[in-house]
Amino acid sequence: MSATRILLLHGYSSINRGDGLLVDESLQMIREVHGEEARIDLVTSYPESFRYAGLKSYCSKPSYLGYDTKYLRLLLSRFRDYDLVVGVGGGYLRFGTPVECLKTLLVMGPQLLAAAASIPPTVYLPQSIGPARFGFGRPLRFLLAKLNRVWVRDNRSLEQFGVGQVARASDLALLAMKRKVHPDVNVLTPVISVREHRGGVPEGAVVLAGQIGDFDGYVQSAVAGNNDELAVRSLKPSKICTYDEFIGSPTSARVVVAVRLHAALMAIQAGHYVVHLAYERKGFGAFEDLGLGDFVFNVHSFSTSDVEDIVRRLMTDPVAREAYDARIFAASESIRASRVRVLESLLNSTARSSVEAP
Repeated sequence: MSATRILLLHGYSSINRGDGLLVDESLQMIREVHGEEARIDLVTSYPESFRYAGLKSYCSKPSYLGYDTKYLRLLLSRFRDYDLVVGVGGGYLRFGTPVECLKTLLVMGPQLLAAAASIPPTVYLPQSIGPARFGFGRPLRFLLAKLNRVWVRDNRSLEQFGVGQVARASDLALLAMKRKVHPDVNVLTPVISVREHRGGVPEGAVVLAGQIGDFDGYVQSAVAGNNDELAVRSLKPSKICTYDEFIGSPTSARVVVAVRLHAALMAIQAGHYVVHLAYERKGFGAFEDLGLGDFVFNVHSFSTSDVEDIVRRLMTDPVAREAYDARIFAASESIRASRVRVLESLLNSTARSSVEAP
């Protein structure tokens, strides 16, 4: 029996650790269902950043000369050489500002159009979809309705784009989460990880950093227009934590304030206690799924004193940390059930396709 042929769409860059995580988790789920021998090709804006995965890659980012010809041929083929098409989880279908519209149309739009016309079945892993301003709502709903299954990771996306086969699931980072447990907690120095949004570091994050005093920083993304290093350094942290000491192999739990969602979720998985300052709907959906809805705030309108109080309480009160852990544990059963449903969609879509094939 030949190996299942699968195309994974909408990759960005592994240098943005959150986007790299989403691709890695997508690959893991695909292989869990279709076996290690499955042949997976990847469409990504930065193919070189995923060289470690050993996949055949197509570059979706246009250059000054236009799109790569191999990529165009792939889109025009309607993916006839594959058994299944999968969209990476994430938040890339956004039409909130003119710049977002342009980026989505140029990079993600051709992939969505081709997926809607795909010969093999299509499954999009947990998404945050929208906003869809400037008249893009109706065409976006039309294209989503053409896909076999679209998982969304927040209730707002479900309410606005709940057409056809759109259904709710948890973020990919939650579906794979196994929280570490640390015997020790560093209660002296919290960690702050920020990014620029709407033209700069959000004012509340700057004020909060000043109120907290001594803290360490962490850079989640260092790719092209998503490089957070200057934003983090502008807050004047005592030091910048490396990935290994903060996420990869931390020696103690930390109290963390994080702006990027996957910086927050990766820190939770690493055993830290996180307050998330969200700039998009995806953050609220993920923290609600974790049972931590009162630990997520709008980054542009939160009360700095309220967040500081939470940070201080998590640093000084073991009972508060135990309650935080208990909430995550209590949410784990529903997240596991969500994971099963997503895995079943990856299996059932190809099963239906083989039955329907002449």
